[in-house]
Amino acid sequence: MAQTQQRTDPIIGQSFGNVRALSILGRGGMGAVYLGYHAGLDMKVAIKILPDLFVGRSELVERFLREARLSGKLQHANIVRTLDVGQSNGMYYLVMEYVEGVDAARLLEREKRFSPMRAINIAGFVARALGEAHAQGILHRDIKPANILIARDGKVKVTDFGLARSLTNTATALTLSNQVVGTPNYMAPEQIRSVDVDFKVDIYALGVTLWQFLTGKLPFDGATPMAVLLNVVNEPLPMPDDFFRQFPRELRGAIAGMTNKDPRKRLGDIPSVMIALKGARDALRAAGMESTAPLAAGTGAASSIPDPVSGVVNVARQSQVHARVKPEQFTKPLGSDAALKPVRPALSPLPPRKPRA
Repeated sequence: MAQTQQRTDPIIGQSFGNVRALSILGRGGMGAVYLGYHAGLDMKVAIKILPDLFVGRSELVERFLREARLSGKLQHANIVRTLDVGQSNGMYYLVMEYVEGVDAARLLEREKRFSPMRAINIAGFVARALGEAHAQGILHRDIKPANILIARDGKVKVTDFGLARSLTNTATALTLSNQVVGTPNYMAPEQIRSVDVDFKVDIYALGVTLWQFLTGKLPFDGATPMAVLLNVVNEPLPMPDDFFRQFPRELRGAIAGMTNKDPRKRLGDIPSVMIALKGARDALRAAGMESTAPLAAGTGAASSIPDPVSGVVNVARQSQVHARVKPEQFTKPLGSDAALKPVRPALSPLPPRKPRA
């Protein structure tokens, strides 16, 4: 199969700057992604290449280059790094950090749905990434499981800022006339209406993503993308009892706060999201629902993906409680109290107090 791929794909074997394309990783609406080798850095990288038929369309080229400019500004442990951008043999390319693992969409497809603690942990990592982007005036606008990568060492990274917009630099605010940009089920109502949007559209998308992690399906159906968009705007986010009745009210409240149709009533910023997620996580712990193990038995390779908190491979069943993580470690993925230093134990125990006469 690999040899056939190399014979039929002319990109494989070509060089893009210091990078040579080795194999195809996947294809999407904004181009193909290849595994590459960077000779200067002696490391594997990912190469995104804009399709030939898009090269003559200035708005798509600008969107591609904008992704490079915006993501190049973001240096964060939970964001895929951009290493280089350029043009070679008439093709525009983007060199990015290579994350060996799986995206959350494929992992969800294999495991059907995630345990609530695992879903909260992944959402917390994504929120940390969004917090960094928002702090630099950048919103993502296309948060969804397919753009969340889970590495084999347990790290969670957000990728694909192809739809991103900078709120601090109007020169990068590219507008495609008469087009709604985004993925229907994850788009906030104001994003669909094409009104002015802010960071709350990312919060809404993260809430829908968390909902999908817990249920294994999308909240709105429709025969066409337009039908889905209409349902997103007009229908409340469902909370089916067969999934959500078992969860603490703090978890249900976090999702409701993140996905309120009215942006004025939605959680307003990432610190507020962190507080809500931390409350949900603490409620799960109190309820004994702290397992991060895959829910579905026989999930194959998916069960070997480390959990996002400890990085330890967990092949336990749901009925087995995952080993407790130290509180100071456990809170760091959610970011709400990552700056707090853990309390050091005393070097020697204090002597007992003498009883008063």
